[in-house]
Amino acid sequence: MDDLKKYIGNKIRKYRKELKITSVELGHLANTSQATISGIERGDRFASFEIMIKICEVLGITLYDVLPSEIIKNLDLNVLDRNDERINTILSTMAPEDIEITENLLLNHRSFLKDFNNLTPEAKESLTKFIHSISNKGDL
Repeated sequence: MDDLKKYIGNKIRKYRKELKITSVELGHLANTSQATISGIERGDRFASFEIMIKICEVLGITLYDVLPSEIIKNLDLNVLDRNDERINTILSTMAPEDIEITENLLLNHRSFLKDFNNLTPEAKESLTKFIHSISNKGDL
């Protein structure tokens, strides 16, 4: 178990340093303390699932990115296959330029998409209308 803590801690530290943020900044952005981040990065402790999700969101990664490959291999691949099938079905209905736009949104603006998804239907509609009004592109 200690090896797993150290592995996850090293991965968190690596991603944090790639973003050039301090453990204090990561703690603040993930709504936890610098001491918690330091403990995780040293491999002294596990964080709660909620904290790990927040840390990963701040770092722009998923939990899969911090887990060892042997653990990922043991996960239920049927869930991944079902998601791949859904994604492929959606992509098969899109024009190549729309796929490129979608890829850009997913890779570069994931936090915006999550925030947008958490809006109320009314707020989504208002934001969509606002974007439409400044883009002069017609219906989105």
